[in-house]
Amino acid sequence: MGKKKSVVLMVLLTIVIIALCAITALPSFAIPNSVKKWNPAVKQYDFSADLGGGYYAYYYPEGVISEAEYEDNLATAEDPAEYAASYVRHEGGLYLSTDEDANIVSEDGTVTAEFDEAFKAVTEEICARYEKKDYSDFRVSVVNDYALRIQLPASENTKNQDASQYVSQTLSMFALTGELSFQKGGETVEELKDNEIGDLIRSISIDREYEVVYLHIKFTSLGKDMIEAFKNETTSTEDSSSTSSTTLDVLVGEDTVLKISSEQITGNNNVYYPLTNDPEIRYVETLNILLNSALDNGGFDIEFRDVAGSDIRAYEPVYGTNTLTLLYIALAVVIAALIVFAIVRIGRYGVVNLYTTLTYFVATALCFAFINPGWFEVGFGTVFVFLFGLVLTNVFNAHVYRAIKTEFNLGKTVESSVKGGYKKTLWGMIDIYAVLLLGSIALLIGTAGLATFAWQAIICVVAAAFCNLLWARAINYVFLSASKNKFKYFRFVREDDDDE
Repeated sequence: MGKKKSVVLMVLLTIVIIALCAITALPSFAIPNSVKKWNPAVKQYDFSADLGGGYYAYYYPEGVISEAEYEDNLATAEDPAEYAASYVRHEGGLYLSTDEDANIVSEDGTVTAEFDEAFKAVTEEICARYEKKDYSDFRVSVVNDYALRIQLPASENTKNQDASQYVSQTLSMFALTGELSFQKGGETVEELKDNEIGDLIRSISIDREYEVVYLHIKFTSLGKDMIEAFKNETTSTEDSSSTSSTTLDVLVGEDTVLKISSEQITGNNNVYYPLTNDPEIRYVETLNILLNSALDNGGFDIEFRDVAGSDIRAYEPVYGTNTLTLLYIALAVVIAALIVFAIVRIGRYGVVNLYTTLTYFVATALCFAFINPGWFEVGFGTVFVFLFGLVLTNVFNAHVYRAIKTEFNLGKTVESSVKGGYKKTLWGMIDIYAVLLLGSIALLIGTAGLATFAWQAIICVVAAAFCNLLWARAINYVFLSASKNKFKYFRFVREDDDDE
């Protein structure tokens, strides 16, 4: 490649790298003469609870209360003695109702086997619901034997919805454990009086049409008869000029989660219920998981009390509100140190290391920002695997430089030394990256956080391999072609022996 072409290509590459770095990490600022604000790609991250904080709430079964609630109720009770007799203290601070209808405590004051088994079953189902949401970072903990503590990350990358509102919806909806049913006018439909809900519904799924997300309910033949009767009833109501609108209500326990009107019923008597635009599909996913859970399990003997907004509490990241700021500063210092160290140690060839380092940073950062937002959460594991790939890229660049220098010391030309150095290091790097890639792929057998970490590791390994095996060579070729003094480019000195 000619020197002029090399210089032009160097300038273009520099402009592109700078632009991508700005897109990735340029700090936020208000755009002049506009209400909009510039946000870099790193602002798009969904952070784990350790980095971004989160929300938590407690699920208490009906008849189970915390010690704080018990004491508050006792202080305001008309008959404190009677109220105190209605509960028994459980180890750890919970209070259990002694009401016979609740069937929580037996006559001897111990927890009944029926309640214990029912709580374990409902706990497994709650865990399964959150796992199906594909959170990479969540926690369902049993507290004092008979309460649940649900912890979710705060960083939810929604476009039209506040993160706390989205988390509140999820926590509230997944606390519903009642039976799935249909009602018209507050009364259970006739078809459910002698049949199960599974005899009416074949499946519940999510469909998309353009930008709208639909909840698609497929019915069995008996369910289609119910829908047909509902449509006929709705039509007759409209013909009679009634001011009341009739809906077919879908309930989980006693909570109405859908109200179906005749407009949402297709010609084959299935329901396409439009819920939201595509960017907010995660709410639809939550509802879909809840309905399928209730459909498959038929409800549980234990029901949790409603989780209101006041029951949901926020907590800060592990190292306080400045965790992310300190993390970004630390990463910037590490990247700058690696770049400066390479330039000081290996001269102009260190500029190749600069470009590969920045390319690795941009490639991984953009992938973390825009690959499947909503569950691809960034945590301390992400930081670790990113730094591992970053250091590995720099180590291999130094390894290649030493191999080139070794070839040069054998008396070869610069061009021949470069070819020989790359050739002798190629298969060793390929072997190491292949092992790392296979190890990362093997982690995909895990679920939730482990699977997310595996994908992040794959991204870092592939980005590092691209930078070392292909990109560094291309950059070195362009820069070397533009260099006047190729010896100075590598800091090579040819030592000539005097032959007397």
